[in-house]
Amino acid sequence: MSTQSKSKKAASKSAATAAAAASETVEQTVEQTVEQTVEQTVEQTVEQTVEAVKEQVDKASAAATQGYDDFTALQKNAFDAFVRSGEILARGAEALGKEYFAFAQDSATANSEAAKSLLTARSLQEVVDLQSRIVRVNIDKSVDESGKLSEMSLKIASEAFEPLQKQISVAVEAAMKPLST
Repeated sequence: MSTQSKSKKAASKSAATAAAAASETVEQTVEQTVEQTVEQTVEQTVEQTVEAVKEQVDKASAAATQGYDDFTALQKNAFDAFVRSGEILARGAEALGKEYFAFAQDSATANSEAAKSLLTARSLQEVVDLQSRIVRVNIDKSVDESGKLSEMSLKIASEAFEPLQKQISVAVEAAMKPLST
């Protein structure tokens, strides 16, 4: 074989070796680039997922805290409504008691005077007339006083229920609010 032929063979072998080395280098570079790209993509995806989960947890935590705060405020307002209602009932019971005892005192005074007038009666007919008048007056006063006490009781009950009714409305609105959104 001639030198030229050996040179061509050597050059050809060299070129093949260089091509193989270049091919291997390209493969390694592509492999490294793919690995780096996959690693970066996975890392970015994990970071984005972690950040999204963190945001959702923060939102859920804020919503739970707000829900608890709303519930606490609602309970406090309900308690305050019960207290106001109780205060109204207590004042009303006091007013009713005063009215009843005033009526009882007036009745006792009137009955005492009626008894005196019966003792001064001169005839049986006068006793019967006085007794009839006393009974009529007492019945009229009792009916009037019963009506007055009934009206007072209804007014007190209505006033005492008002704070509770308002609180019930607020509670129903609060319960319906999540359903409407």
